[in-house]
Amino acid sequence: MKGLTYTERAQFLVVVHDMGEGDEIPEACFQLLSKAESDVEAPWARSEPFAAERYLAARGATPKAAAANAAEFELSMRALYALATGERAQSFQDLADWIAKNVDGTP
Repeated sequence: MKGLTYTERAQFLVVVHDMGEGDEIPEACFQLLSKAESDVEAPWARSEPFAAERYLAARGATPKAAAANAAEFELSMRALYALATGERAQSFQDLADWIAKNVDGTP
């Protein structure tokens, strides 16, 4: 038996969204999008492979911490961006702008 596609899994989460307890369904949505994003190379992966590292360093992370956390940070932000906007980020700047507006509160 073949597994469900991402679309089928998302449709299931829509059907059961009222049945979850606490953050169970939002967390499942985030995990689903994280997996979907990890299967697709970021559009900037070849042109700006260290964008997340530079971003984290600019926000105060040590070079070692930025390098260690860049991949997970980028993947998480790509998933959150997709959840929030309904679209995939087309550039790392899309993520940075979204974070500035929706996390940092910059107009």
